[in-house]
Amino acid sequence: MPAHSLLPRVHEILRQPRADQAAAALALRDTLPAGQEAWNSDFGEGSLFDAFSGSTVARGVYAANRPYLRFAGAFRAIEVGGGNGRLWRGALPPDARGEIVVVDPHPRGADGVRAEAPVSVKVVHVQAPLESARLPEADVAVLSLVLHHVPGRDREQNRRHGLARAGKLDALAALRAPLVLVNEADIHCDVDLPAGDPVLLERLCDSYLRRFGVAIAADHDAETDPARRARLSTVLRDWALGQIEKASVSLADRDVYELDVPRWLELFAAAGLRVIDRRFTDRYQLFCQYVLSPGG
Repeated sequence: MPAHSLLPRVHEILRQPRADQAAAALALRDTLPAGQEAWNSDFGEGSLFDAFSGSTVARGVYAANRPYLRFAGAFRAIEVGGGNGRLWRGALPPDARGEIVVVDPHPRGADGVRAEAPVSVKVVHVQAPLESARLPEADVAVLSLVLHHVPGRDREQNRRHGLARAGKLDALAALRAPLVLVNEADIHCDVDLPAGDPVLLERLCDSYLRRFGVAIAADHDAETDPARRARLSTVLRDWALGQIEKASVSLADRDVYELDVPRWLELFAAAGLRVIDRRFTDRYQLFCQYVLSPGG
């Protein structure tokens, strides 16, 4: 195999018994060059997030969401977590009229959207977490790979687990839009799975090794630009394989509180959101898109 190939090494791990795959994945992680960039700390060109946003699985998310961003006239859209603005790249005509409200606690959380949106579209930055933000009414709200950073169902469940934080239902309650797009991975690793639970370890392996890890390794091996290939190697190391270690950290440090598809559907129903459509947006069946409307 070529010296830079990673996918065959990941496939070699997957041929082992599932109980042995976590240790093997972390062993592979330790052979890859360490990165210097913290998770979600930079969104500019050349960042790890920039490399992730060009990956096969991320492009599938953007492609699935863009058809819902076609407006007949003036509009207001809410995007939670602006990232590098890639969702809006080519999504709107140059003469579009409207407003994009970016909800992001990062001080530069709206910069990427401003760079990608037409100059005729106003971009407003609400620098706050979704669960504490005060938001206007909008035509559509996009929550793309952000709800999994909110632990638990609600404040009461989080309180029972020692977390003084709002939950996913509290975050959804902040939205006032007739159309809500949610994209999340199909994996259960929320607060009801404690640190050290073998089920939690298995779920993280299923998501970050067998699906996300395989997808990023395949993108890495197909990449011809050396700098981008190096960044994808770091994404595999730190954003995929390294996440397996979250099975042993405290709830507060886990940072990822994902649900599988049945649990997301139950949560949306509890939030009063009707599921208009849902589908996986990549061939690895990692990320699922939920098209929602109030009235569930």
